[in-house]
Amino acid sequence: MTKLMFLKYILLSGLLLGISACQQVQAVPEPAVLTQTSPEVKLELQQQIQKAIGGPLVRLADNAYLFESQIWIESVVLKDDKGRPLDGRHMDLANLFVLQIDQGQCQLRHNKSDQVFVLTKATCIAEKQRFPEK
Repeated sequence: MTKLMFLKYILLSGLLLGISACQQVQAVPEPAVLTQTSPEVKLELQQQIQKAIGGPLVRLADNAYLFESQIWIESVVLKDDKGRPLDGRHMDLANLFVLQIDQGQCQLRHNKSDQVFVLTKATCIAEKQRFPEK
């Protein structure tokens, strides 16, 4: 290898290293839990879930997302007067909704569609900060 080729190789390596170091590191959303809840926060969560899956507002527990970052929402099955599903077997899969925090912003992500809804009334904290033993 000639001295000129060696210098070109060193220069190219330095440029590539410099370019990769300058690339912006993107934050990865982290699973989160609510810091507190209220009727307004609960309603906002219900409305965002309704946007994702349709139908009426879902019922959520008063402590939804206070201790866990994930909630599974099952589809409603219409039943006849004897309690049997109207259309035979019910095969719809449940929907997973994950509360997450991304750059200080509280968000709700629907796993099936990968839609992310920004929450304006809710405040959250990374789940591993609240519960480090998890």
